[in-house]
Amino acid sequence: MNASVIARIAKIVPLAIVAAVGVTACGPTEGGASVAASAPASAPAAASSATPGAGAVPAVPAPAAPTAEAAPTAAAPAGQAPAAGAATAKTDVKAAAKAAAKPTAPKAPAPSGGSGIGITFGGLSEGGKIGLNDLVPFTVTWKNNDATGTRSVAPVVATQQYEGAPCTMVLAMADGTLERKDASGWKTLDHLSQGGGMDYAGTADDAAFTLAAGESRTIEFRMRLSLANRPGQITIEADAPVPHSKNYLDMAKAELNATVVDSHSPEMLSVMPPAKGVITTDPIPFSFRVSSPDGTAGLRSRVTVWSSEGPTPNDVTVEARVGDVWKPVELKDECGLVTVDPNVPGVRDGNTVEYTFRATFKEAPKYGADVDIRVSAESNGHQSVQRSVFLRDAR
Repeated sequence: MNASVIARIAKIVPLAIVAAVGVTACGPTEGGASVAASAPASAPAAASSATPGAGAVPAVPAPAAPTAEAAPTAAAPAGQAPAAGAATAKTDVKAAAKAAAKPTAPKAPAPSGGSGIGITFGGLSEGGKIGLNDLVPFTVTWKNNDATGTRSVAPVVATQQYEGAPCTMVLAMADGTLERKDASGWKTLDHLSQGGGMDYAGTADDAAFTLAAGESRTIEFRMRLSLANRPGQITIEADAPVPHSKNYLDMAKAELNATVVDSHSPEMLSVMPPAKGVITTDPIPFSFRVSSPDGTAGLRSRVTVWSSEGPTPNDVTVEARVGDVWKPVELKDECGLVTVDPNVPGVRDGNTVEYTFRATFKEAPKYGADVDIRVSAESNGHQSVQRSVFLRDAR
């Protein structure tokens, strides 16, 4: 390579570097502003150039947009400083990065209401135990975590649908009382449990309050689940709806799960379903075993027959086995067809009683739906859990 060629390369290479840096930093423009300037601050459009000096190599900037392709760069020869035009490219890169880091205008405050509200429970622990018929105190704290302004809150508390409710065929609403402590004292609320809609969310408008940014309010509650309930898993829910509003889409809420217990509740030991779990006009036998911590003297069997399309007391017959005889028992139309017959002694074995029943459907094909037979027991007003003997439509 002759001397003239080497001289030409020495003059051209720095200019190529300047061109690559300038194209990458600016990129395509939209309305006179570079695309790199509109990039999020967390991802600067370009890195700064290398510090000038002997052996310095300009840094390769990040691409400003997917459509912009950076031209390849070449290192300057050792000991040679970049051309004067590199200073201009360096200034453009810094300007683009500065524009990208410029904060955007703050968003307008959200409408006053439940959004941004934090809710916590006190006095009850997650997974803790609640005794039936016990007066259970607890607190709920609502805090405005939104720094943009005040929030109005209606302090709603209610239990969700409960598996141990007296009736669970349609709406499983816990039975009992819920009180809230207001400035004038304890107030008994209209409902302990949620129903089938959102009506419960409008039950605390009379106790509504406003929270400034960062402010909190703690309210005392106490609850008593009656003995009409059964043991089970219950969820208490606290909400923060906007007072006098029917829009609950942005409503903050918190949940606390607990186990409902009863030290006097009979225990369901086992259930023996029928051999064929289908509805027929033939007698369908089933049995179950129960024990009681208070002895068997006060035990009573309970059988419930339910279907979404019936049946009525005229559609089915339930019989209990007493010794070697099948004895008809009375059915009452009460949250399904229910029988509680004190004259069904069952077969006693120590602290255990086994009950055997059979159900006969007069016109089984007419239902067009499955039938749920639920068995349980009670002892001196205390309820056991329910177990199902599921019968499916044979059609």
